Amino acid sequence: MTAMDDLLARDAVPKGYKVAIFDGEVIMTPRSPEQFWTVSEVQAAARAAHIPRERLLGDVLVRFPGENEAAPDLTIVADGAARHGNSYDCLDVLAVVEVPSRPDDEKDYVRNVRKYGRFGIDCYLIADPFKQVCTVMTESHATGYAKVEEVPYGEPVTLRLVTGERVEIDTSDFPVRT
Repeated sequence: MTAMDDLLARDAVPKGYKVAIFDGEVIMTPRSPEQFWTVSEVQAAARAAHIPRERLLGDVLVRFPGENEAAPDLTIVADGAARHGNSYDCLDVLAVVEVPSRPDDEKDYVRNVRKYGRFGIDCYLIADPFKQVCTVMTESHATGYAKVEEVPYGEPVTLRLVTGERVEIDTSDFPVRT
């Protein structure tokens, strides 16, 4: 049993909070309305692109061999991805979307970039309500991503999955924080 499994089994996570164990550190942050609304918009765009709901996971545990698991704000998994209890394996992840809960969030901008890239998650989107910018990273490699594109809120963003699927996201209604 992992530390996260233990927390969940004991129902030790307060309602309205997201808990992650990252590099041995327990990070507990309240979910913001901006996070919820942004994830909802991306999820709606994915559904409009005919990605079935069974492949769209919000705050669901993803296991990384030899490392702490993660529960991204939104995860798109491959068709036929195997469920392991309440988690999925990182090898089945096609894309991850994160919405930072604070400005210049090191977890999303540094640690997750390295981790997701190292484990071959080919598409990583950070939708930042503080900077009002979407950062789309593709072409994963051992230390991160080879291609990084910044798109200001209000401009369309396209997630191109390795399966050939395309998710067109209208960011004009993405909420902002100051």
